[in-house]
Amino acid sequence: MPSPTTATGLAEGPPVATPESRPPACSTSVDRSLDDFSPQLSQMQPLLDNLSSTPRNNQTGMLGELDSSLEASSLEDLMANKFPDCSQLSGQWTPMGPCDFGDSCGFELDDADLRFLEAYNNNLPFELDSLIQNSHSVQEPANAPSDPCRPAALGTEAYRNYYWKFRPNVQDHGAAEEHNLSLPSASYDRGSPESRISLDRRITSARLTLSSRDKILTCVMQSCRTDDLSRVVESFPAAELLDTLLQYYLTSPIARSDSFLHVATFDPNKKRPELLAAMIAAGAVLTSDPALCKLGLAIQECQRVAIPRHWERNNALTRDLELWQAYLIVLEVGLWSGHSRKVEIAESFLQPLVTMVRRDGKFKRSGYAKLTIPGDSDDSRSLDSAWRQWIECESFKRLIFRIIDHDTNASFSLLINPLISYADIQLPIPDPAKLWAALNPHQWKASMVCAPNSSSVRPLTLTDYTDNTENFHTYQHSVDTSVAISAFLSCFWRLTWEYTQLRSLQRAGPGGGFWNASLLSSRHEEMMKLLSHFRISADSHVSSDHQMTMRLEHSLMHLHMPFDELQLFAGMDGLEQARHIYPTVNQWARGYSARKAIWHGGQVLQAAKQLPKGAIWGAIAIIVYHASLVLWVYGLLSETQEATASASSAGSPSLPNGGQSQTVYLDGPENIAVQGFLQFGRGSPCIRSLPTVRDNQLTEVPLTQPNKIMETVAHVLRRNHAEMVPPHLVQNLIHLIGGLQNASGDGMLGSITST
Repeated sequence: MPSPTTATGLAEGPPVATPESRPPACSTSVDRSLDDFSPQLSQMQPLLDNLSSTPRNNQTGMLGELDSSLEASSLEDLMANKFPDCSQLSGQWTPMGPCDFGDSCGFELDDADLRFLEAYNNNLPFELDSLIQNSHSVQEPANAPSDPCRPAALGTEAYRNYYWKFRPNVQDHGAAEEHNLSLPSASYDRGSPESRISLDRRITSARLTLSSRDKILTCVMQSCRTDDLSRVVESFPAAELLDTLLQYYLTSPIARSDSFLHVATFDPNKKRPELLAAMIAAGAVLTSDPALCKLGLAIQECQRVAIPRHWERNNALTRDLELWQAYLIVLEVGLWSGHSRKVEIAESFLQPLVTMVRRDGKFKRSGYAKLTIPGDSDDSRSLDSAWRQWIECESFKRLIFRIIDHDTNASFSLLINPLISYADIQLPIPDPAKLWAALNPHQWKASMVCAPNSSSVRPLTLTDYTDNTENFHTYQHSVDTSVAISAFLSCFWRLTWEYTQLRSLQRAGPGGGFWNASLLSSRHEEMMKLLSHFRISADSHVSSDHQMTMRLEHSLMHLHMPFDELQLFAGMDGLEQARHIYPTVNQWARGYSARKAIWHGGQVLQAAKQLPKGAIWGAIAIIVYHASLVLWVYGLLSETQEATASASSAGSPSLPNGGQSQTVYLDGPENIAVQGFLQFGRGSPCIRSLPTVRDNQLTEVPLTQPNKIMETVAHVLRRNHAEMVPPHLVQNLIHLIGGLQNASGDGMLGSITST
């Protein structure tokens, strides 16, 4: 079987996720003498002299030199002429902020990083008692002087460096990260790693052995260039550190690895090294440590290349469960890395995995044999054999549903067609979580016998839930309800995406073309009816899970808004496209659909505020961004409409607290005021900011102040990652939101509407 086409490029920084026991971020500062920086300073001096010789007003007004029809390439040239080449710098001089300027800045392990990794071989970073808080902070875009062209350029510039914008260059290739695999040997000892790991933090009793570590090293070396082999062999992480990263992944509530990996029988020394390497890579990028994140991304890159080689050499391995699991983990790390090259590769390389799953029949009910529950007369060996057969069958089912979730997340994050159709999903829903969590075959058998409808001839599938949502309540103890709900929401997103594609096609022609308007209205009505029944049947499960609530509200939000057009209006493809789409977006903002969209956007923010620390990352972070954009666009247009109305009607209230206009809280419960706003546009919509440390009071933020809306959303993202380094994807989003915040504060709409 041919292997997937290899994409090339450099990956930069890490995605970050946090287990409940996450330690504070580790600072990358090290004691250096000033002499250590002399080479870098000598390189920087001409550039700094050039900047210092530039008049201050010219430095701060560079964006003002741009014409109103600014192209992306001209801004890139300007940046290249005005700013020093960051690729010449290293160590602490290297920018580690949220932007991706050239995809090559600051993500190589320098001497400082290697010193940290050297210390990690002897002192695990998660167990040290005297860690220094990381000094990295997300830099907000600075306010620049007013300029007629600046507002429109800012919206475009904010999108230039977003995570899906990959610009390949000659330095991009698959082996560019191999030097990050090196780990120097320890020069001092401050206690063995074994003594520094608390047993209650381990999820498996078996530790990674030296033999397994060597197998992982061999697996990694097979993807390395000859020039890098000696350094990789000499400095590859010790077994203790690899074991810690493995446990970190298994115990992370963000990764949710126990949803598709059977923890009770997981022995790292009996698993494929490719699976172990993928899990270690994921565990490394889940930490908040920059050096370990680089190590994890380098291992991930090696496995992305190594796993398809196994399939190419032996086609029988295209049906291997552990290789499928490893490959999915590799794709997940890439998609949420926040780095454009890895995101693009993760998008394109999902297709081979979906094809193998489909050809093996794992999307169908017939792909899973019905297992017989052992009787009382069966001996322990037969019981253990039956248990392990069930585990293998269940592992396949849970992996497939994890792939479906990943495909869904990639679809709404990148705004692409899902690879898996809702009609494809015909496999049985996994058995109850209690059975999956059984620690031994006897416990499993006891739970199996007591499970309701355990002897059912026909296992439930997703179709049974879409046909009758009452099954969520009826069979809540017969299947893993959380998997069923997640699958239903994935199915509903596919219906939503299909609807939005039909809607955009209908708009393409003049006057709607030859489409009958009842086609979309009837489909919209049926989807809303389905979701209404789902809410009633699964309310007890969805209302207690804030992430499920966000996914539900996110789909409803997209049903009522043209998100592609909102991004164009925000400047994603330049000023001309923003001007072209303005009439359409302005018309949308005046209607019922816009009010429904911002209501669901407010509900997304309300759920996001209640998430535990470190939980906003990956797909959840993208959902928050989508909600922020719809609120921002609506507020920007409402601000102009309100100003026009005030000018034509003296004494008309223009602010939510203006006296006569009732305040409508979009992030609050639904009530009469909300219904009045949705149906008739009565009232002034607003959201509430998070309470401050000083007064612990909620502050009303009206949508007519779009810059304050973005400030509030950025605060939600930062606060969720307080006292830790945010994931690189979240840093990108904060930077993008900050750029839009600045743009809305300088009359951006006037630049767009002017001709």
